[in-house]
Amino acid sequence: MPTDLVRLHAVFDLAMRVGVGLLGNGAAASEVTATVLRITSSSGLRNVSVQVTFDEVIISYLADESATPFTRVRAASARTQNFARLSAFEDITHDYISGEIPLEQARRAAESVPQTAPANKLPLVVLGFAVMGGSLSLYFGADPLVLAAATLASGLLTAAGQFLARMHIPAFYGQAFGGFLAVGVAVLVGMINPTVNSSIVVVSCIIVQLTGLASIGAVQDAVTGWYLTAAGRMLETLMLTVGIVAGVRGGMLLADALGTDISVSASIPISLITVVWVLVAGLGMGLGYGVGAHVPWRMLPWIAGVSLVSGLVSHLLSGLVLDRVYAVSLAAFVSGMIAVALGDRLRAPALVFVMGGVIPLVPGSLIYRGLLGLGDDVRSGAADLFSAGEIAVGIAAGLVLGQLLAARIVPYFRRSAIAYTPSISTPFTTLRRRRLSLGSRRRRRRDGQEVVEPSTMTGEMTALSASMFEDLEDLEDLDPPQEDPGRRTDSEENP
Repeated sequence: MPTDLVRLHAVFDLAMRVGVGLLGNGAAASEVTATVLRITSSSGLRNVSVQVTFDEVIISYLADESATPFTRVRAASARTQNFARLSAFEDITHDYISGEIPLEQARRAAESVPQTAPANKLPLVVLGFAVMGGSLSLYFGADPLVLAAATLASGLLTAAGQFLARMHIPAFYGQAFGGFLAVGVAVLVGMINPTVNSSIVVVSCIIVQLTGLASIGAVQDAVTGWYLTAAGRMLETLMLTVGIVAGVRGGMLLADALGTDISVSASIPISLITVVWVLVAGLGMGLGYGVGAHVPWRMLPWIAGVSLVSGLVSHLLSGLVLDRVYAVSLAAFVSGMIAVALGDRLRAPALVFVMGGVIPLVPGSLIYRGLLGLGDDVRSGAADLFSAGEIAVGIAAGLVLGQLLAARIVPYFRRSAIAYTPSISTPFTTLRRRRLSLGSRRRRRRDGQEVVEPSTMTGEMTALSASMFEDLEDLEDLDPPQEDPGRRTDSEENP
């Protein structure tokens, strides 16, 4: 096999694995496209086009106008909450681009990431989401009984969801079962002590289930113009949310039959003691979610800090100054800026810290109030659900704007040569279109040395020649690395 073609297969294999890994772990379409183009351009391939859909990554290379195009397609696996793998793909990409590791080592490392065992065992994952649920109930002013019930219910629904996923049951049914389980636990709490606000259990569990969905990436794709990917992610989010609605509505029927009141009470008033509880709850939310989503241990204190700041800003602004929509939007904006700064500083994906800032902002109480209202007054229930939708859009828009501004500011203060800032831009398929999309940038120098952009070729890499396509009769494919069970194989077009 010609040496050039061997290298082309290896470059595409690395780019595909990284692109699919990012897409499957919640990265936005612009980030996936930019990362794949960084890999191919650093390998010497200039005429490369990348297309990202809801569940596929397509890469095509054209050596010159007279050459035969080389195209590969790979489908992404089911979406997961595994930020350890997302961080691993980011590290591999930046180590390869900077020239710290050669192509073959990067390729094998990317192959091994999906095959590695999760960073945290299942009991620890369940415990993490249980702590997250309990912290959420504390954030809403829960009593000790409600706090214990919310912690137990969050752990149970997480364990049930993991079990159903391993049994290959669609996630819709797992969401529905979780919603029903949450209401069931709330009913049990109401029967034990009718004076406590048992609805907090349901609200906390709803937020636990909603936090891991692709709604943030979907709105980011929609805001920046990646409509195809956004449409798929929004439909996925909608269907899984409908599953929660079905389960909660079923649980409400059970509550009505038993005569238990699980209505939502008014928000807790702001005082010094409630601010203290908000701080404690914010730390618990971030730590719990970080453990459940396999966030590397070195990042756990930081994700907890982002969650604390987000919850405190939202709590103070919504209670003292602003309407709820604007309060959470501003809190999301602050979280987005902090996430980018931390990601670049800690050499970690900004998405890790973004999700920490989202947790306290999810409008779980409005969603639940809207579901309750649909049974009595359709207009009132629909209005609450519409308000929840407004808040969800405000959260995503604030996060995207915060990341967008920070991604433009942070590079001027960066100490390292390789960026960890996210790529947030209108649709592009090639490096040239990306430059047009982002606008021209001045080259910066620090201490007399030019800052290296991620798309710059490293010294040991050379461009592939067009002659590699002239004789294709005796070509053999590389031995494909092992795939995860159930993952679709590559589709290669090389006529």
